[in-house]
Parts: sequence; C-alpha cells; structure tokens
Amino acid sequence: MKTRYPGITVSPDRHGKLRARFRKVGRKPTYMKTLPDQPGFKAEYQALLDAAPQIESRAIPGSVSDLLERYYRAADFAAKGSDNTKARRRWLLESFRRDYGDDQVRDFTFEHIEAILMARTEKRKDERGRTFGGEVAAVKLRKEIRRLFAYARKLKWIEANPVDEADKVGKTKLKGFHTWTEEEIAQYQAKHAIGTRARLALEIILWTGQRRGDARLFGPKHIVNGKVNYTTGKTGADLWLPVARDLRRAISAMNSVGITSYLVTGSGQPFSRDGFGNKMREWCDEAGLPHCTAHGLRKAIARRMAETKLSDEQMKAVGGWKDTQMLRVYTEAAEQEGLADGAIRAIDDRYSTDKEQ
Repeated sequence: MKTRYPGITVSPDRHGKLRARFRKVGRKPTYMKTLPDQPGFKAEYQALLDAAPQIESRAIPGSVSDLLERYYRAADFAAKGSDNTKARRRWLLESFRRDYGDDQVRDFTFEHIEAILMARTEKRKDERGRTFGGEVAAVKLRKEIRRLFAYARKLKWIEANPVDEADKVGKTKLKGFHTWTEEEIAQYQAKHAIGTRARLALEIILWTGQRRGDARLFGPKHIVNGKVNYTTGKTGADLWLPVARDLRRAISAMNSVGITSYLVTGSGQPFSRDGFGNKMREWCDEAGLPHCTAHGLRKAIARRMAETKLSDEQMKAVGGWKDTQMLRVYTEAAEQEGLADGAIRAIDDRYSTDKEQ
C-alpha cells in the first residue's frame, strides 16, 4: 500500500505485522523501525533520504574503473568546475577507462603514463568518424589522469603519483590554440561576407570574447538595454559589455536569425557544442585557415586588448578571467615590439638623464 511519503509503502510481513518499506534508486530496499506518522518516523525517514546511494559496482577491486567510480562521487571531482567543465573532464577520463579500465592502479608506472600520452598525441578517428587526439588532447588527458592518480594516492592505493614522474608530452612547449592575427581575421572576413552565418560567428566571438559553448547560444535575450549581458557557462561570471559597432552591423545584416540564438543550423535550431565547433572548422577551412579555431578568436580579443595597453582589470572584465595567470595565457601573443616600444618610451620619459631630448 502506497503512502503519502514518496518511496514508502506499507504491507504486512509474513507474520501479518504491518511494516513500512523504503525504496530509492541506487539503494537496497529497507524495512523501517516505525510506521508512517508514528513517533520517530519522520527522523528515520529523513535519515534514509539523506543517506548516500549504495551503488553496487561490478568493477574489479583496485582497478581504474573502481577508482573512477569512487572519484566521481568524491569532492575531489564534484567540487571542481561547472557542469559543462565536469562533463568534458568525465569524457576524457572515460576515454582513459575504455582502454585501461580493468588494469590495476598500483601497476601504473611513469613509463606506462608516457606511452599512453604519446599514443594520445596521434590524431585518430572514432567510431563516428570524428577526429580526436593530438598534442593538445594529450596535455588535457595528462591533467585529468594526474588528478585521478592523486586521488588514488589520497586513498593510499599508491605511494607516488606516476603522472608526476612522467615527462611532459612532446619535445617543445605546447601553446594550445593558435591566436588569430589581424591578417588572418581579414582573410576570413574577405571570404565570409557580412550577412552570412560564418561572418556573424566570427564577430560574436571576436567582440564578446565568448567561448564557443556560450557563443552558439548567444541571442536576442542577451542584448539588454543596449548592452551585451550573459552568464559564462564555464565560470558562471555575469558579464556586461557594450555592443561593438562591427558586432551590431553583423547582426543587423542577417536576413534571419534564430528565436533564442543568433546562430542556427540549416534547420533553424541552435547549434550543439560539437556541431558549432565543427562548423567553425569548416568555415575556417573554406577561408584557407586550417590552423585557426573558434577558441583562437577568444585569444585574439585578448591580444587586441594587450596591444591596446589596457589594464589587467579591464581585460579580465571583458573575458571573465578570474586571475592574472590565466589572462597571461591569452595575451602571450600580443605584439612584443609594440608593447616593448611603449614600455621603454614610458620609463625613458621618466628616468632619462638627458632631459633636453
């Protein structure tokens, strides 16, 4: 017999005595000590609702799969990043599980890790024909499995983290996504005219600094009182920006846009995250820019701000970066000569002993 309490049923046991039974997904059914509305029932019921799920694992004890199932439930994983960030991290870890899920965690050495990461640097196609792998992919995988093995060390499964002992992938420093130059921006604009989806995509990212996951969803509701206002999907930052003239012109030139997002597919629907990335890849290739990406445009607006000699606080306010160290990753492609010229002129004006010049 169902009760007004979710998950609670009451029925007679084999002796004919009424018993309350608690059921919840992820937990074994439990007989309660009290019946509904009797003294002590609410406290017992609440304790059962609050209890952690009793998940039955089929993973081999001590294996990578066993570790991952524990890791996903731990604060070490759950407390870091937005839902989108955790989804990307989980995707990387699951790709690691597919190949090594049954292997014992204690058996991994730095040599194994180096071999795994070197293999990931090679670009391959998955079962859907999508390309994955490469040096940047290997760097991202290294970061995630380093955290995973750190958790194994915390559990005292291992004494040292094998990822810490492994050499970093590649013989040269990886710089991540290429930062678009002004020449490359002009080349793309020459190929994709105002009024096209390809051009609108570039102007949105270039003038708002949005990540591709935010840019694909950017729409009329994000223009508030003549300003751009959106919440970043990765960090949750609430940003307000003026609408740049080139962005306004690109939006106005469109024959039609989506109801909820300016950028839509051929069927009029908002792009998926991967779908938008693939479309940008196609548009860049058409412009003869195979090395350019959507994320490289986010780095381009940071480069422009650095070359305009804006302050760190101004740049962080535009891009939503939380700390100066991360900002430096995005501004490292700023024109060195121009920045150095301004710096030397400034200190020369102040400190030079030759006051006549």
